[in-house]
Amino acid sequence: MLILFLGMGIFALLPLLVKNDFYLDGFILIFVWGAFAGAWNIISGYGGMVSLGHNAFFGIGAYTSTLLFLRQGISPWIGMWAGAVIAAITGVILGVICFRLRSHYFALATLAFGQVASIVALNWRGLTEGAEGLTLPIHPGFTKMIFATKLGYVYMGLALLVAVLLITFFLDNSRLGYFLIAFRENEDAARALGVRTGRVRLVAMAISSALSALIGAFYAQYLLYIDPSSVVRIQIAVQVALFAIVGGVGTVFGPFIGALIFIPITIFLRARLGTSLPGLHMVIYGGILILVLFYMPKGIYGMLRERYFPSSRIFK
Repeated sequence: MLILFLGMGIFALLPLLVKNDFYLDGFILIFVWGAFAGAWNIISGYGGMVSLGHNAFFGIGAYTSTLLFLRQGISPWIGMWAGAVIAAITGVILGVICFRLRSHYFALATLAFGQVASIVALNWRGLTEGAEGLTLPIHPGFTKMIFATKLGYVYMGLALLVAVLLITFFLDNSRLGYFLIAFRENEDAARALGVRTGRVRLVAMAISSALSALIGAFYAQYLLYIDPSSVVRIQIAVQVALFAIVGGVGTVFGPFIGALIFIPITIFLRARLGTSLPGLHMVIYGGILILVLFYMPKGIYGMLRERYFPSSRIFK
């Protein structure tokens, strides 16, 4: 816990020393994707149920908050929680249907769910405006969650990241966390010991889905424009899974470490190469993933923790 507060304290001070909006955007993206990867990690890392459909929950949060604000005048501070509730209910329903599947079959089922969500967002023009997207008015105001400077978004993103890290930390040290890990390691043995695996997984899915929606709602306010390609395309789910896997699934800090590595690479390549070599960052992502899977199967953070702090409860 002490390490968490020290680390986040450093990240809270760094933006004050940076005046360039380009670098502040980098901080925001690291916090957003680090938090999202952490939310994914709750069901997929601790629960062992690899989801490739979390783009749907991210999109639910983004579209719910944006639509309530544009069409009903409801503040995004309220809309983001409405999106979280809808995402949690959707996640539970998906879990009831799909948790009977195991391993890659569950992953494929969630992939199909995520793809359906993307198709619905693209074609339900009466609700989402399809590929044209929805644009938020640029009128700064705290109640609108539209800040006059980048620093507001930086600290909002940092707050979401800290919230996800704290929830994950307490989960890691709770009965729910122990039950999830027991299920992940051996479902039959967990059931034999009396663990109600179905209920445990549904709770984890609800938490993971709700957090993903909250982050999606904030991301929409940061962009001030959303369309299916920016908040609900299937690549989002694959990307967030990649961050967590490379950083270290089933750990508190691993997903954030993954985002901390990949986001600067993406920003650097886009700034240097522009559109001359589109998709190069995905090639590099794939190369890093292969290296990590071969040489650090527990992820970068997992490897560092195992090597330098094998018995520590702080570096979890």
